[in-house]
Amino acid sequence: MDNIVLVTFKQEQPLNAVVERFRGQPVTDEYTVLQASVLRKLSGRIVREQDYRFAEDADTRHLTNDLIDSVVSVMSGPIGSLIGGYRGPLTDAARNAKEIVEEFGLLETIASKLNENEWALLALVREHNEISLSSRLNALGASAVVRKDAALVAYEVMNARAIRSEWEERGGALDVDSADDALKESIREELRERARRGSFEQEETVRESLRGDFDYLQNKFSGSRSSSPRNP
Repeated sequence: MDNIVLVTFKQEQPLNAVVERFRGQPVTDEYTVLQASVLRKLSGRIVREQDYRFAEDADTRHLTNDLIDSVVSVMSGPIGSLIGGYRGPLTDAARNAKEIVEEFGLLETIASKLNENEWALLALVREHNEISLSSRLNALGASAVVRKDAALVAYEVMNARAIRSEWEERGGALDVDSADDALKESIREELRERARRGSFEQEETVRESLRGDFDYLQNKFSGSRSSSPRNP
């Protein structure tokens, strides 16, 4: 499954351990990482601290490398700020993280799961074994690991951009600082409602791009390994 994986950390050291693992081995039998970004929440805003791209050559840029950028752009902008700060059912200990992401979407989960002064790694990953990768990340010090089908996340991003554009056409730029709870909840509910409608054609277009980009990266690293000198 090609997923967007959100990995949160309470401290920077385990984050660095995971980043180094991905940088050293973006392609393994368990996973293939196409792109990742390090995020942090500061003064209530989500900021990007670093980017990592694993399939981009000097003369080749793959379209789905933009997917993580798009998610970060939404989350660091007014929509991300407006949907953040809401805890509610997202912190219900009786509910499993997978159910929360499926019901509320990854964007809203990022806004609520990433706490002030904590870090997150947002990665575009082809997972061959989700349980195995989660166990490995937890062993390296992750505090939480959640994921969602990358094509569905792309649809969330498209909806978030459309909502922002529609609100600004009606009333000008969204003023995050003066937004009341009613406005915030209306935007959250609109995101959820649009996500429920689905868009088969849009999702399949993303899936096709993902297949091509992940296959390219896997072939690139397979070729590198096969051409490397073998130990006697």
